[in-house]
Amino acid sequence: MSSSTINYVRGNCLQQTILHPRILIHSCNCNGSWGGGIAYQLAVKYPRAEKDYVELCNRFGNSLLGKFVLIPSYTDANLLIGCLFTASFGGPNQGSERILDFTGRALTDMKTKLTVEEIPDPSELDHFSSQYINAFKSHSRIPLQDYKLELPQINSGIFGVPWPETERLLKKQKSMSFTVYVLD
Repeated sequence: MSSSTINYVRGNCLQQTILHPRILIHSCNCNGSWGGGIAYQLAVKYPRAEKDYVELCNRFGNSLLGKFVLIPSYTDANLLIGCLFTASFGGPNQGSERILDFTGRALTDMKTKLTVEEIPDPSELDHFSSQYINAFKSHSRIPLQDYKLELPQINSGIFGVPWPETERLLKKQKSMSFTVYVLD
């Protein structure tokens, strides 16, 4: 199996001119706060998606660590929001190793959820979070596999993890292709 492909693009991952189907992946905390960085921008632009995220955090808390949840944006048919739960709370000083560990687990969970038709032995969290994506799938004419995986340089902002360390984890994701947005 081949390693992943990472393509870099200069620009804002939330720009209006992006029209292809995509999953915008971001790292987030488990305490229900999209209060900074790309998460804050998502909260402002997609408040219904933030409501779903807060509901997940209130119900599952730190059991979300190392998990991936896909949430519809609700206002853009070509955009799904992929949440990698990598930290207990927002902000730095949580330890790069800990955040990277949960990032690796969440990326593995993401690959499973995006490539397997049905998750074997799903957890309560899997059952609960599947309601969001199942509602989306019932209205979409685009198969989930046709969505491109796009992200900013996750973990390197508020969480303070050097980008090359997260990049190394992305490269380990076999046969996946990522587009990473770098701000000018």
